[in-house]
Amino acid sequence: MGTAALASLAALALVLAAVPARAESCTKLKAGTRYPVCFDPGNRLSITAGSDGFGGALSLRQVIHFEDDPDLQWKLEHQIGEVVSAGGAIGVTGVLYRGRFLRHTRDGHLVLPFGTPKKIFLPFDIGGLIEAGRLHRRGTGTFDLGIVKTAALIDLWRSRDFKKRLAVGPIARWEVSVTSQPAIVLGHHVVAPFSAGVANLHAESKNGLTVADVTVEAGTAWTTDGGWRPDARAEASLERIVLAVNDRPIAVMVGARYATATEEAIASIGARVVLFQGADPRVSAR
Repeated sequence: MGTAALASLAALALVLAAVPARAESCTKLKAGTRYPVCFDPGNRLSITAGSDGFGGALSLRQVIHFEDDPDLQWKLEHQIGEVVSAGGAIGVTGVLYRGRFLRHTRDGHLVLPFGTPKKIFLPFDIGGLIEAGRLHRRGTGTFDLGIVKTAALIDLWRSRDFKKRLAVGPIARWEVSVTSQPAIVLGHHVVAPFSAGVANLHAESKNGLTVADVTVEAGTAWTTDGGWRPDARAEASLERIVLAVNDRPIAVMVGARYATATEEAIASIGARVVLFQGADPRVSAR
């Protein structure tokens, strides 16, 4: 069931990305008052409740422009304090910080500043991923602590906005198992020194009502208790805004994840309530 859910969400992400943009207003008028119908899913403070527990996260997006090169921009995404708690013996899972940074140019090029500067044209954007402080419950009193994860990425979709992304690249990570009962004890380590790859497919509808994301990591990792071994994990999510209260959206979410380390495929369903959200620029401009 978990594999089927991942495949379905991946297909839906591709369908969403293939839908052509429509020139429709991001506000509507009712009883003399205008209200937004477009939302920015990348800038918000939200709480979630679902089958995997209760939690929340802060998401931020930035775009950096350069006066000397108007065609160049950096797209920065930050997720801070993403946490889910199911209470009791299940405990807490989450990520302290995750950042994704992509460099986009219209003509796709790099300049090498050595000797005579040379321009190299690229058919993709480049960037990176950094993640620190991931905590995942493996069993009662047993956790996997992801100390750091980093990846060098190329974005084959080359979108100028945050609406769609197909990023792939080599990934490195360092994880350690932690046992908390009866006392906190560090167990075996897992190290992947760029011996694995990552692929991330992300698509958002033009109005921000629907967001789909699929990430797959696969390769080999070295462990202190078993040497080199195959290692793979996958995660997919789909979010759809169904209601807005005082312009604060409420979304339904479904997701699935799988990891060879635990040989588990887990599905989840829940709701997200946005407490604070940055206004979509198209709404602010009207």
